[in-house]
Amino acid sequence: MHSFTSFHSILQGLARSQGFDVRLWEYRLQTQWRDIVGDVLAVHTWPTRIRFRKLFIAVDNSVWLHQLTYLKSTLMEKIQSEAPDLYLRDIVFRIGEIPEQKGDEPESKNVIPHVSAESLMTATEYTREITNEELRYSLTRVISKALSSSPNHSKL
Repeated sequence: MHSFTSFHSILQGLARSQGFDVRLWEYRLQTQWRDIVGDVLAVHTWPTRIRFRKLFIAVDNSVWLHQLTYLKSTLMEKIQSEAPDLYLRDIVFRIGEIPEQKGDEPESKNVIPHVSAESLMTATEYTREITNEELRYSLTRVISKALSSSPNHSKL
């Protein structure tokens, strides 16, 4: 008799095979950033990307950049405790722009900026059977962004 495969395992396999796993982690960190680092750090920092097992964090000024070098190990521990499957080697701080922290505005909830219509349709097709509305929206957003930035997304 065959055992069932969890939906979580299927999504992880799909994300890994299509190269979405790192982008999913980036999105998770960005959506949970305030909870992970706290209000004070969240105002001055933003996780921008993950490359080669390094988390790149934008910092709004050089004073905070200097201060964060002393908090690097603590921050790494917090991130690893929240995301144990994310195997980071290092955190790189760089001066950069921090996006405004907006509340959940109902009109912006269904808008996914900077994606092509084809990518959005493909992502919607991939996620149509997910019953949890918030999860479906989040995955659709991540997948459509990944497809839009991929030079060969029409081959998927």
